[in-house]
Amino acid sequence: MKYETLRKSWQFDRVYKEGYKYYDDLFVIYVLQNNSNDVKIGITITKKIGISVQRNRIKRLIREALRLSNDILKNNDIVIVARKPAVNANYTDVKNSLNNLLRRANIIEI
Repeated sequence: MKYETLRKSWQFDRVYKEGYKYYDDLFVIYVLQNNSNDVKIGITITKKIGISVQRNRIKRLIREALRLSNDILKNNDIVIVARKPAVNANYTDVKNSLNNLLRRANIIEI
């Protein structure tokens, strides 16, 4: 199962306003249940985090962690916002952080 991406600003705004928020040291996730059979994910990283190389690295790590847990995601709209400490995180940190947040949001059962 491949997830779709949130692209339009109104899609992000809807998840921000109507969704539930979960956070830890590395990420903030907003989760909004949808009625479709698709998982829609948006990744947001502000320029305050670092230069483009660092921001793109974080996005790649997030996408890879989600790709491996994609089979067990429920139907939701998810927005992932990176925080400043995510710059120094390795793949294991990102994977563990996202899995813990998704488990707290009752999106995955591991």
